[in-house]
Amino acid sequence: MDTQEAITSPGDLIRKLLAERNWTQEDLAVVTGQSRQTINYIVSGRSGLTAEMANSLAAAFGNQFSDWWQLEGEYRQSLLQASTSEIEKRAELLQKAPIKEMQKRGWLTQDASLETLESELKAFFGVDDLSQDFKIPVSYKRTTTQPNLNNAEKAWVIRATQLAAMLPAPKFQEENIEKVQKELRRLAAKSKAVHKVPELLFDNGIRFIVIEPLTNVKIDGATFWLDETKPVIAMSLRFDNIGSFWFTLLHELTHIKNKDAFSVDADIDSKVGAPLDESERRANEAAAECLVPQRELDSFIKRIAPFYSEVRINNLATRLNIHPGIIVGQLQHRGEINYGSHRKLMAKIRDLTTETAFTDGWGHPTPKVQTGR
Repeated sequence: MDTQEAITSPGDLIRKLLAERNWTQEDLAVVTGQSRQTINYIVSGRSGLTAEMANSLAAAFGNQFSDWWQLEGEYRQSLLQASTSEIEKRAELLQKAPIKEMQKRGWLTQDASLETLESELKAFFGVDDLSQDFKIPVSYKRTTTQPNLNNAEKAWVIRATQLAAMLPAPKFQEENIEKVQKELRRLAAKSKAVHKVPELLFDNGIRFIVIEPLTNVKIDGATFWLDETKPVIAMSLRFDNIGSFWFTLLHELTHIKNKDAFSVDADIDSKVGAPLDESERRANEAAAECLVPQRELDSFIKRIAPFYSEVRINNLATRLNIHPGIIVGQLQHRGEINYGSHRKLMAKIRDLTTETAFTDGWGHPTPKVQTGR
């Protein structure tokens, strides 16, 4: 049997043989004793051949049962191979990025075809070939025991760079950085002053964005520069408490003050085993000192430990003109109290912050960005 005329399925062969005999599908249905719908489903590929049907077709067209049965097997195998190839490709893409979460957040199109999904991922990460590891378009440092960003963290950082590029801002006022730091310290005394942060930073040329973390993102804050005159602070607010917020913010501001190229900071609310590089150590020390003079905290610990009552913490906060939750955070970081202690003093700040900050997540409308090279 000659099957070289672009015949890849039993349906193709039926169409060829019908044309040779000037038959219709209805004619074949009459010859084989099958319904016209059955014949149509086989021709269109919606139904496979049974052994009985292969035998009937062989009798109708004067060829062999084995011709039909072999063609059916080869056709079904080709469909499985195509399906397997698509599954393998989707599995490969899922290893590159948290696709479902990115789709849910509106960073990628929901229910996109495989071709569209691959194209969108390339545009999102700014690469031409997804087989290569994604390269963040900035250097980064990170206070964590893991040496590299995971794929969810890479996506979060890329999203931060995209959103920051959307934000207009006046010229960065480098000479005002000390004044900004002092004003932030003043605001840190009040539980509801976090909503003033975005405007204060904006007025001094510092872009401030808040991005809800994806699952497995352990980043608290990131500082980077769109160019030499456009610094950006991005925060995840993954810890919804006042201590973490102000420490992270002052930590990132120190990176801007010192013109560190780029920093991604993780787990700054807990002790980690990895040694810090100099810029991270400097940022940690500066943030802690700015919020709570460390000599004052050392003296407090020496006098009070381990009896850290709420009254004593509040008294110290009043004397230093700082929110008591920030003192609690530093005591936790030093290991003086556990992370479940004095939770009442750790005021929540996420809702207040996202009211005024350029926000991606927590039910806010998803900012639309132009991606690509």
